[in-house]
Amino acid sequence: MFASNLSDFGKMSKNSNKPVTVFSSSNSNVISVAEALLRDAGIEYSIHSNGLTEIKVTGDEKIIKARKILLDLEELDFQDTK
Repeated sequence: MFASNLSDFGKMSKNSNKPVTVFSSSNSNVISVAEALLRDAGIEYSIHSNGLTEIKVTGDEKIIKARKILLDLEELDFQDTK
């Protein structure tokens, strides 16, 4: 999930006002933890769900910060699906 989001990294400066997916999961518990981490960091986000729940963030610096915060959570979510 995070690796696929890295392809957007080069486009960020052109789309700083466009929401970018920083985390996605079908596990509602993991989404809840991700939301709590972003709230604690003061990062505004939006939730989009269509089978897979996506957390989206706007703004280059916020996107980078959110991805760093959620990196370990991505790894835990991946291990949970095995």
